[in-house]
Amino acid sequence: MTAADFAARVRRLDLLSRGLMVELSQVAKADDPMLYVERREYLGAMRQAWSGIEAPRVTLVKARQRLDGVPS
Repeated sequence: MTAADFAARVRRLDLLSRGLMVELSQVAKADDPMLYVERREYLGAMRQAWSGIEAPRVTLVKARQRLDGVPS
């Protein structure tokens, strides 16, 4: 994997993470026909999905910094 591959993966994961956060923000406004319990379940699942995207993104950023010689 090259440095360009790392950068591309980080960008893709960042876009996914941002998209999920926008979705969380929109649904949290409760401006939809979902019931309270449905919304809570949906938001919980979306938070898990966000965490599942954010963890590998952070790992790649740290690896890229290490390879670039950036102190952590």
